[in-house]
Amino acid sequence: MMTELRNDVMRRAEATPWMTAVRLGGESATYGELAESVSSYETVMSRNGMSSEAAIYAALLHSLPSLAKVSDPAKQGAMIDQVLAWLGRNLPFSGGSLRAVG
Repeated sequence: MMTELRNDVMRRAEATPWMTAVRLGGESATYGELAESVSSYETVMSRNGMSSEAAIYAALLHSLPSLAKVSDPAKQGAMIDQVLAWLGRNLPFSGGSLRAVG
């Protein structure tokens, strides 16, 4: 899901960098801003042995600073999940399914 989301943000940034990707409170980030931030953080994450998926989270915290100021980790996580769901709202469902084994 995260790879598809990253690729979608990059594709939209190429076509419409000026378009607002997400709003949160009084803040907003365009697809161009998110793509630039993701690209920058991918370099940092790679250099430090972290997954490229971490770059998306870092880019969101960078582009929407109010997310980084949320002191309750559960609330911050829920807010990030909502932002990710919004950004991926047009992507086909690619998640697995749960099943019982035994």
